[in-house]
Amino acid sequence: MSAGLRAHVVVAREHFAVDVEVEVAVGETVAVMGPSGAGKSTLLQALAGLEPLTDGEISIEGRVVDRATAPRVQTAPMGRGIVLLSQEPRLFPHLSVRENVAFGPRAAGVAARTARDSADAWLARVGLPGAGDRMPRDMSGGEGQRVAVARALAASPRAVLLDEPLVALDPETAGEIRRMLRDQLAGVTTIAVTHDAADAVALAERLVIVEEGRVTQSGPVREVLAAPASGFVASIAGVNRVIGVADGGAWRAEGIRLRSADAASTARAATTGTPLAAVFRPAAVRIAGADAAEAWRTRIIRLEATLAGIRVHTELCQVDLSLSEAAGLATGDELHLHVAPADVRFLAVG
Repeated sequence: MSAGLRAHVVVAREHFAVDVEVEVAVGETVAVMGPSGAGKSTLLQALAGLEPLTDGEISIEGRVVDRATAPRVQTAPMGRGIVLLSQEPRLFPHLSVRENVAFGPRAAGVAARTARDSADAWLARVGLPGAGDRMPRDMSGGEGQRVAVARALAASPRAVLLDEPLVALDPETAGEIRRMLRDQLAGVTTIAVTHDAADAVALAERLVIVEEGRVTQSGPVREVLAAPASGFVASIAGVNRVIGVADGGAWRAEGIRLRSADAASTARAATTGTPLAAVFRPAAVRIAGADAAEAWRTRIIRLEATLAGIRVHTELCQVDLSLSEAAGLATGDELHLHVAPADVRFLAVG
């Protein structure tokens, strides 16, 4: 597929420079995730023309719209064919919902009646048929986001940028808007910044991880989440990632030795001393007796209530227990833990 959006974004910041390369095929959705302050929003602001480049270049469908090196090239945001959807709908409060959606086409020279008819069609597509005469102040948060999506797509953008548009919505509404976005963004070149792995899985084909202004991992969404290359990715994937070394087909760290039933993991562990990460789910960790084979001793750092029971944070990893299993446990207690080989994988580090 041809490139819909290709960018090398370099923006100097006070403590570090954001230096991110990203390429999105025409019609593809790429999710971007990273810790707070990693540079995700800076990336979107630069792509939208709202943040000047320190270095690099941005092109849309083969046309350069911004370049930091001489000769200076910068297209105004409206001329880039890129729209940015943020956490707030930011509808024009003095215009009706219909006129909000028709604004982009009318600014591009489309006749008023045609633009308004198109707006009504877009409102129906996002689940708001007949809402054209309503005012933004009369809309709920979820309805406002639907109008914002309709307004963005009615302008026939070359690319859409999503900056956590679901973060301010309640879970039920967020789920509805997520499904609507998936349907309406099909075939639209999109970059979606999100903090929720569910958004990435539902909306995107590929996932890019940005940490401290750099891309640290990228690939198909489920592949990235299945093989976390950092503690941050492990946290969003909901797994433990513990660094150790290979030990003759097994894995070891201080006070712990694990085996894996996975053939690829065993092969990675064949050369003793090779740095490896052991990856396993908190729910796969069990409390064991002190004399259990390949159990390790650790101390509880804190206990956290979850919807399913209790998450036990230990010195080495996290453990998910039911309320009955966690009964009587307290911060500072020592435990012996065990993970079955079938539940462990070893991944290369670096």
